[in-house]
Amino acid sequence: MMRSPIHIACLTASLAAGCGAELGSDELEAKSNEPAANWERDLLDTRLEIDLATRKATALIAVDKHSRRGLSLDVSGLTLDSVESSSVDGTLRPVAHRIVDGQLELALPASRAVELRIRYGFSVQSKLEGLTKGGATFTWPHFCGNLFPCQPDPADGLTFELALQNVPAGKRAVHPKSIPNDAPPYMLAWAVGDYTRLELGTTAQGRHVSVDYLPGEKTAATSGTKDLARVFEWLETTYGEYLFGDEVGSVSASWGQGAFGGMEHHPFWHVSHDSMGDAETHAHEAAHGWFGDGVRLRCWEDLTLSEGTVSYLTARALEATNGKAAGDAVWKDYEARLDAVIASEDRLAWPTGCNEIDVLKDLWNEVVYMKGAFFYRAVESEVGRAPLDQAIRAFYGDYKGEAAGVSDMLDTLRESTGFDASALAKGWLQQLGRPDR
Repeated sequence: MMRSPIHIACLTASLAAGCGAELGSDELEAKSNEPAANWERDLLDTRLEIDLATRKATALIAVDKHSRRGLSLDVSGLTLDSVESSSVDGTLRPVAHRIVDGQLELALPASRAVELRIRYGFSVQSKLEGLTKGGATFTWPHFCGNLFPCQPDPADGLTFELALQNVPAGKRAVHPKSIPNDAPPYMLAWAVGDYTRLELGTTAQGRHVSVDYLPGEKTAATSGTKDLARVFEWLETTYGEYLFGDEVGSVSASWGQGAFGGMEHHPFWHVSHDSMGDAETHAHEAAHGWFGDGVRLRCWEDLTLSEGTVSYLTARALEATNGKAAGDAVWKDYEARLDAVIASEDRLAWPTGCNEIDVLKDLWNEVVYMKGAFFYRAVESEVGRAPLDQAIRAFYGDYKGEAAGVSDMLDTLRESTGFDASALAKGWLQQLGRPDR
């Protein structure tokens, strides 16, 4: 993505003198004062300052220029206090805006990049749809608007900075201070709790891997992450450069009783209390640094490019670090999960269209994980393990920091291996049942 030369720091008065030439003329800024919807305009960077005591926040957002004026942001769960933009002389001026069904529409000129300062309040959510009662945030797939002004499209990529104020006494906040490369809007997160950090090791590429666990979880966390540093190193070595910093690790998230699994909030991905002892969950969430986060989804219909690819990589990583028996155990578990979901709630793993579905209602279940994993296993049987690894590495190299779809992976598989996997994709991803039975 080409970035505007305007840096979000121009919002600061002390830097205003150096920003005027970049921002353009007052005439452009005053071109129209009518709010306009525009979801296609690109967000470049979001800097958040969050006060946990008052639940008040400031978002400094760098917005690219566009062929059409206006801008749309999701603010579904927020209460807005002010919306301002930086003008030519460096002062902040109110931006005309309106809210329609939780969507903020702003009056912004089309011809230049714009920097916004939005002051707002947010609330604790009763479900996994923003800031949770347990102190962790959860915004996948499209709940970022309950936490900060955003565009929830999975293809949208932007950088972040996050500062938390008034962390409760005796608690620690685990979060990245910055995300230096383009990431999907649901990736940014924090967790606040009585955390203890266990250092797990440093990879050959210099990544420091850790786990942050809550009281009573030491045994489970230690067991579940004993090979996590080696898993991460294998992913780096096999598929390529990690994009989101040198400090990474699993963080326990209090999602409530009976909640399993994790969430790809890199570089500190969240794992539920009930899954802290599960090595597969930790490895799965780590692998999302490459697919789902490192390579974003072009459309929600491409979800198996994230979950299916990562499920395959998880089995491979656990075999590489723990031996064939460990890999066989993962595939045995996958077999049971695949058969169970086909029997109870089968669906297409790769439906047609682009963002025409409700991903939670229409697509998200074990199908995108398991059918996706078995698709790759079928390709591996045709081309061999090493050529498949080379193809996945080539795909990641081509699309890291960008958005892509399943069709792009099929193109790369054909170009890299000489094998056309379209028939396998049709059988595993675009039909009900399973093609091997």
